[in-house]
Amino acid sequence: MSTVRKATEADTARLCRTAMHAFAEDPVMRWLFPTDEQYFAGDGDIMRPLFKRWLAFDWTFTTDDCVAVAAFVPPDPPQLDIAPDPDAPPIPADLMERFATIGPLMAANTPPEPHWYLNLIGTHPHWQRQGLGASLMAPIFDICDRDGLDLYLETETVENVAYYSHFGYAVRTEWDVPLDGPHMWGMLRPPSTR
Repeated sequence: MSTVRKATEADTARLCRTAMHAFAEDPVMRWLFPTDEQYFAGDGDIMRPLFKRWLAFDWTFTTDDCVAVAAFVPPDPPQLDIAPDPDAPPIPADLMERFATIGPLMAANTPPEPHWYLNLIGTHPHWQRQGLGASLMAPIFDICDRDGLDLYLETETVENVAYYSHFGYAVRTEWDVPLDGPHMWGMLRPPSTR
């Protein structure tokens, strides 16, 4: 049985690889990075800027072997001053256009009330269906239940909607992303009153 713990900067390379493999068929990630050459470049490099931000929030959980990861953003996140990587290649114009399209849509569908945000959860395909996702969400479920706060996420597949429904999430909104982007669902898990 894997142990869940907070992720550290020392885990970054392994977490980037895990997330890259976990999201290799994800509709949003493959809309942003449609070619294998883009997506798999650098063995997870596309995930590095994301993990730099998530780890700074200090609410990213992983398994002891880094085969699963969940990155959460707290209700009142601190303002982060993260300098861009000077060695990073320039972002292509078409990718910037897709980011500029999806960002405002996600913001418009985010609940206005204070809530936790599950920004990413993924398990390497070789270790899926072993309950690791549930184990990674459990610490924040406990905090949300204790503090009376909702937990919000976005997803892009009907299968994921069904999966998250088992944990008490319900569809709050859904929308289509322009530029041939995916259909998305915003899901909210209210605090449990057990």
